[in-house]
Amino acid sequence: LREQMRRDLLELQRQLGLTTIFVTHDQEEANTISDRIAVLDQGVIQQVGAPMELYDNPSNKFVADFLGTANVLNGHVEKTPYGSHFVSDNGIHFPYAAKEQQDLSLIFRPQSLGICHGAAEEGTIQLEGKVMHREFLGHLVRYGIDVGGEMLMVDDPHLRGAQHYSNGSTIRVALKPDEIVALSQ
Repeated sequence: LREQMRRDLLELQRQLGLTTIFVTHDQEEANTISDRIAVLDQGVIQQVGAPMELYDNPSNKFVADFLGTANVLNGHVEKTPYGSHFVSDNGIHFPYAAKEQQDLSLIFRPQSLGICHGAAEEGTIQLEGKVMHREFLGHLVRYGIDVGGEMLMVDDPHLRGAQHYSNGSTIRVALKPDEIVALSQ
């Protein structure tokens, strides 16, 4: 009923050519019926834009978390003789292109991490971790993976007969660098 009401409201709004302001804490509602969203935190506008724009390019950690599940790694970039590396506060490190040494928060979505069933695609960031929990959500399986003390969420599409991992399993995940949003701390 709620989903049908959203569609009806959107259709009515478009038919009448009305500009409306819809206040909600429901991210799904905001994303489905809005052309533009203003995300507020304690009455202060954090970011305004199209739903996909805000989801894909949040301006800060609050917006990233508010609009859906986000993995956040806090740390810094170090320059080495072999290039620059990102080092998280818990010690995860991987090659990461950056112009200067700086403190960063790297943000990426659970669906941006792919479970490596074989060789990972070249140019991806590869991490190994232990499955701490698993949630079956119908269309996907969400894993909580401990990678060096950081809990990362990974969404794996559920397909009939696909391999799923149990708690305690060690798995590798891959992340494409262009899926990361880097924010200064």
